[in-house]
Amino acid sequence: MKQNPESFNLKSSPKSIANTSGTEKFQTANLARCVYTLVMVLVFYSFQLPWIVGIGLIHLVFSIMWFLLIHFDILVEKDVWWSGYIPATFDLIWLTVLAYGTGHITSFFILGYLGSIALSSMSLDRNYGVYNAFLATVLFSSMGFLVYYEILPLVNIIMPPVKPTLLSIFISSLLLGGSAFIVNQIVSKLFSSLTDVNEKLMAIAMTDPLTGLSNRRSFFSNLEIEMARQHRSSNPYPIAFLLFDLDLFKSINDTYGHEMGDLVLVEFATVLKSSLRKQDFPSRWGGEEFLVLLPNTELDGAIVVAEKIRCTFQSLSFAFKGKQLQCSTSVGISLLHSPEENPESIINLADQYLYEAKKKGRNQVVSEKNHSV
Repeated sequence: MKQNPESFNLKSSPKSIANTSGTEKFQTANLARCVYTLVMVLVFYSFQLPWIVGIGLIHLVFSIMWFLLIHFDILVEKDVWWSGYIPATFDLIWLTVLAYGTGHITSFFILGYLGSIALSSMSLDRNYGVYNAFLATVLFSSMGFLVYYEILPLVNIIMPPVKPTLLSIFISSLLLGGSAFIVNQIVSKLFSSLTDVNEKLMAIAMTDPLTGLSNRRSFFSNLEIEMARQHRSSNPYPIAFLLFDLDLFKSINDTYGHEMGDLVLVEFATVLKSSLRKQDFPSRWGGEEFLVLLPNTELDGAIVVAEKIRCTFQSLSFAFKGKQLQCSTSVGISLLHSPEENPESIINLADQYLYEAKKKGRNQVVSEKNHSV
């Protein structure tokens, strides 16, 4: 019944790691946005194109502000619907300006549109990709018409500028829009498939394959969430821990075989699932031990739940080779009253009460109410 101390490092739970890596991806993209904008501003400044430099500086200031908003957790991308549209709009306007300054229709910056759309489809969702594809086509064609009707002068810092024709503008815009839509569909579908596979693998990694209950890893991830909720509550509530151990389980395996032992474990897991509320969290703790988390539950309520599970499991009868087998379970209960308490100590306390229940003859519930001093 000894616990592994490393298991109680809540800060390194899978959920925290996933959130951290997601934020790092966004910040890497934001940092790249700042760097390439600064480089392009310096390039166009050297060619004495002040209005392009001005737009670039606006984009650079926006990029830095966006980076800082996310870095200091003032804004979390994906939390609000507009968080993807705003940077996409600024990026596409800046890409259009860069394309204009390097020959428009012949500019290699046209590929930047497709890159922006691909990133939006991966990091956000398909709707952002569709928006990017539509906006890129509108901006690109609009810039072409402004140049064609000589509202904007011809500019190309790489080679002598060539005035576009209406047909070239139409064909280029059509190709850009079609390519952007195809890129969005392909990337979003591939990324969706990868996400589904990743979620399935994560579910496998967080689930006990025999009982279908969550494992230790998943338990600590959910405990972290519940403790954060407890901390935010204006009226902090207790979290109850129920630690179950199936009595004489080793003798069941030795006498009847592991197939029978597995059946007993599965049936006990079924009893747990049917006896708990939706917000309660049962897990297989290891071997024949099960740990249940009961949010917002006082000691008396936890005892009622534990006794219900104990009595229900004791009433079951397992038929095996013409013989009837009945099993029982011992339970230790402890409470986490505030997030300042150490969950390791609280679970260890439940383990001590469980050990006491075993010493007293098994098949009983022990908590601070009835433990021996």
